[in-house]
Amino acid sequence: MGEVEVLQAQIARLERMLEVSRLLNSTLNLEELLIQVQRIATSLTATEASSILLLPKALGELHFQTATGEAKDKLSKIVVPIEGSIAGEVVTTGYPMVVNDARRDPRHYGLVDDATHFSTRSILAVPLVVKGKIIGAVEVLNKLDGEFTDDDVETLTTLADHAAVAIENARLFHQSDFISEVVHELRTPLSSIVGYAKMLTMDDMSDEMKPQFATTIYREGTRLGQLVNDFLDWSRLESGREWLARQPVDLKQVIDETVRIIEPQANERGIAVAAHCPGDVPEIVGDPARLKQVVINLVGNAVKYNRDGGKVRIDAHVRDGCLCVSVSDTGDGIAEQDLPRIFERFYRVADSEKRVKGTGLGLCIAKQIVELHGGEMTVESELGAGSTFAFTLPLGDKAARDA
Repeated sequence: MGEVEVLQAQIARLERMLEVSRLLNSTLNLEELLIQVQRIATSLTATEASSILLLPKALGELHFQTATGEAKDKLSKIVVPIEGSIAGEVVTTGYPMVVNDARRDPRHYGLVDDATHFSTRSILAVPLVVKGKIIGAVEVLNKLDGEFTDDDVETLTTLADHAAVAIENARLFHQSDFISEVVHELRTPLSSIVGYAKMLTMDDMSDEMKPQFATTIYREGTRLGQLVNDFLDWSRLESGREWLARQPVDLKQVIDETVRIIEPQANERGIAVAAHCPGDVPEIVGDPARLKQVVINLVGNAVKYNRDGGKVRIDAHVRDGCLCVSVSDTGDGIAEQDLPRIFERFYRVADSEKRVKGTGLGLCIAKQIVELHGGEMTVESELGAGSTFAFTLPLGDKAARDA
């Protein structure tokens, strides 16, 4: 290739990267941004697939954030160790890595191919670096024509530089948005406390009203404390600062303990709580305290949002290598338009806000805990016919793979 052709190729690459930069800076939605990056990476390097891994969810681990095609959902549950993996070496050294025969390289993490039924032949991985800090890696897989070239390395490295800045901006925006939501949620109980406390100091306040105002202050103060605890809980889980225990858990025992805790509250309204768990329900590996938190949240909600004299049923059974737990109620149910948002933080169904006080974080936290155990949480509901919240937890070899 002559000097003119080389110069033209460099200009074309520069123009392409300027367009990519504009595209990546057009959104602050992290999920949309990651999808854009992996699509662009695949296109620019003429490869079969790509993925993005970010750290840290926990120290010493990489987590897949997005990937090409149907593999995304399966990859989201796989943790890649820093030591002994290609992506791990890239984020440790800060240098790109080319592996033209992945099947012969011991650093290739074969569990990923097993889980996704994808055959990795070659890999190019480069670090995501922003302000001198490595936040993850971008991988492209299976060069469609020949082997990876220096041009591919340079192109993907340049893309990663732009992507890292865009990802960090999206994260900061997400954090700022969360802080705004926290302040908004704290404002209501805090205003009530201040307002009623001020009225208690008024000279013309009757003795009959003082106990009522004091009760309101206590209730709103308790709610404020619960909000703060839930905020901290969610933040620790989201950031990876919360370490989950890994020990045998008898979920039947967890369910029985939950029923004993919730029954007094249910009996006050004539609600019957019944658990249907076979005696041979196997143990799972996980964090007993966190899993108990999940079950208490679901059963507690089933009672709170139920009708007087209603029923709550808890079922547990094994299916497809997973322990499945469901909590059903005979309450008013959830409207179809509310179902897609029911696990969002701070989201509460409009009618329920007047009847039941809550933080709007319980279901979000419960879903995070289940997913950190390699499971899934779902909801089925119909107006006037009650709701069923269910979650799965992997058993045996499946639990080991997902963990």
